[in-house]
Amino acid sequence: MTDAYREFFTVRMLGEFSIVCEGKELILGRNSSLKCIQLLQLVWLRGKKGVGKEQLAKALYDRSTVADTNNSVNNLIYQLRRQMVKAGLPKGEYVTRVDGVYIPDPEYPLKLDVHEFEELLDQAEQTTDQREKHSFYQAAFEVYRGELLPSISTEIWVMSENLRLKKRYERCVQWLAEYYRSQKDYAAMEALYEHVIQMDPADNWKICQIDLLMDKGEYKRAYAMYNDMVQRYADEMGLPASPEMMACYERMNSKIRHMPGEMDEIMKDIRNRFQSGGGYESDDKAYYCSYWGFVDICHMVNRNIDRSGRSYYLMLCTLVDYEGKRLQNEKKRKERAQILKDVIGNSLRKGDVYTQYNNSQYLILLIAADESSCEIVYRRINNNLKKVAGSRAEMEYVVCSLSELPLPVREE
Repeated sequence: MTDAYREFFTVRMLGEFSIVCEGKELILGRNSSLKCIQLLQLVWLRGKKGVGKEQLAKALYDRSTVADTNNSVNNLIYQLRRQMVKAGLPKGEYVTRVDGVYIPDPEYPLKLDVHEFEELLDQAEQTTDQREKHSFYQAAFEVYRGELLPSISTEIWVMSENLRLKKRYERCVQWLAEYYRSQKDYAAMEALYEHVIQMDPADNWKICQIDLLMDKGEYKRAYAMYNDMVQRYADEMGLPASPEMMACYERMNSKIRHMPGEMDEIMKDIRNRFQSGGGYESDDKAYYCSYWGFVDICHMVNRNIDRSGRSYYLMLCTLVDYEGKRLQNEKKRKERAQILKDVIGNSLRKGDVYTQYNNSQYLILLIAADESSCEIVYRRINNNLKKVAGSRAEMEYVVCSLSELPLPVREE
């Protein structure tokens, strides 16, 4: 091998799988999920530590039964070497066995982003100097560009490695965020979260960003981001807000309660929210709001039931098919949920309140109602649903009196 081949491979596994050889991208066939390529990826990932033949076989054939694992691994290595030659590389071992374990062929040195990422983190953890620490963590943060080998992310060995790397990445982000907070560098902190959310739109990062916006006094952006997050949670996962989201909501409310404000500005903000937020659409329709806005209304109504003398009923409406089963087709369920939202809004009185509980259910608070009127409301909604969505569209409902729900009073 000539000097021209030193530092032969530059390999990326975080965010995508790519190989650059002497400045040119190397394509190892059309199917990057081939077992022989996975063998190469796993050996490269383990580096000088190496991986035994038994471990290779267990990782690569975890979901299938192989009669002769020893021969199967040998065949994969043979296929890999042929694949490398087909890609235009010189004949070579590329994967070699030393002291009973397989390691990358030292004749073809490689630079791997996973190794670089972990080495930078190790350096950051070993130094006590805060500036050096920041330099190493920032460099590691920039190297990490997504989950490990996303095209084969369901392979068990990839899932295990990916989980470990993600945990290290999260600790890196948390350290950087605290460092920027200590420096009062909120612009860098927000840029950090923006970058993370673009790559991994997990709810915990969005909650961190919402908390940061509240610290900066950007309450409108914080509320808008919170509402988008909760809506996505309901639409995509079919679930109400998580406990972490609830805690975030409480923190937002707590900060708003303790912020001084002029009455004119407050009234202007309330008017703007009526016009553009919370699902407020028309004076002629029932009031649609976010789930946690709905919970707050229930708290308020519950406190005043005895004084008002009115009865209040909660109705849970669930979309079903013509056989009475939950809708399984996600596209149809999403379309019909939007139709049901509009139908409920047009079928109720403007004093009634409703919200989306998940991607197939809506909650309604009926004011001055009884059980017989709940039945009438259900029939009206169901009939209107059929008119818009077709005769096979159905929904079921259950009701209970709000007085049966002794809701706790929030602590100030």
